Amino acid sequence: MDVTGWLLRRAVPRAFVVTAVGGTGARLAVEAELRERGWYEAASPAEADMLVACGHPCAELSPVLDRVWDQMPGPRVRAAAAAPERAAGVLDRARAELLDTAAQRRDAEERDGAARGRAREEGGEDMPGGLPMADRGEDRDGLTLDRLHVSLGPALPAWPAGLSLSTVVQGDVVQEARVRLVGAREGGSSSFWEGKPARAASLDAAQNLLAVAGWPAAALEGRRLRDALLRGEDGPRTRERLRRWTLRVRRSRLLRWATAGLGEADGRAPAGLRGDVADRWSRWLDPDGGFPPYRADASRAALDLLPGLVIGQELAAVRLIVASLAPDTGAVGAYAPGGSA
Repeated sequence: MDVTGWLLRRAVPRAFVVTAVGGTGARLAVEAELRERGWYEAASPAEADMLVACGHPCAELSPVLDRVWDQMPGPRVRAAAAAPERAAGVLDRARAELLDTAAQRRDAEERDGAARGRAREEGGEDMPGGLPMADRGEDRDGLTLDRLHVSLGPALPAWPAGLSLSTVVQGDVVQEARVRLVGAREGGSSSFWEGKPARAASLDAAQNLLAVAGWPAAALEGRRLRDALLRGEDGPRTRERLRRWTLRVRRSRLLRWATAGLGEADGRAPAGLRGDVADRWSRWLDPDGGFPPYRADASRAALDLLPGLVIGQELAAVRLIVASLAPDTGAVGAYAPGGSA
């Protein structure tokens, strides 16, 4: 009896989804397919058995995908959904490849041999495993602590497509930050949200923030409502569901407490980006305005603000600040940052 095959057929797939710049439509289709099949989205490569790239990954993003792939345990499979209409077929083929026990055993043997080779080449006393040691510097309290270089993105769940945030961290506090976009095209492209219901764009940003904040049930309902609006389902039933969901989120004292005071932008910022994280997500819930920036100028402003807003913040807060800015990187094009902070 093939125990491995028996277990694989009964295991629920977990997909780690990475979105390339301009791949929003493919991401939404993949998310919907995963939800309808009862499959899960993995929060990290370590818990995933599928790597799904959405959109058209560029040469610059390919090494990032390779690193994610190396972090995934076996059995595993790699797939790419270039367009929304291909999502179902891509996931079908990925599932079939995941159940191919012979191919999975070959992959495990190749990976084991490669790991042994790297261990022989990189083993050393000064740099264990080939990893550089941290340097040191004074933190905000005058203490000498390790200064670690930590990059967030572009392969993170509930994260803007292609966004790479390079930080210098002491303890868990960000001391320096710099933004760049991986795979952005010169001149940009039209936003996926152009011509779509503005409320759907708001719900997409809100469900990302709720997922980062650790409220998966509310995030899931936000996705369902977003997809219903994109399908044109704007009848009384959808409006009532949206009203109840909005009231539930707005009344959450825990969510407001967790986001108040973080990433506060002053009056020089565009109107939709002013205030703290709680102010920004609260505006998204308004039925007549306050939607996230899905135009190129507003998204560039969000990227320019980002480094300054994360300085002095803990890493856990950085994810919330990024989610609250919700830049549409597909509309920005090649981004030249105004400078690091």
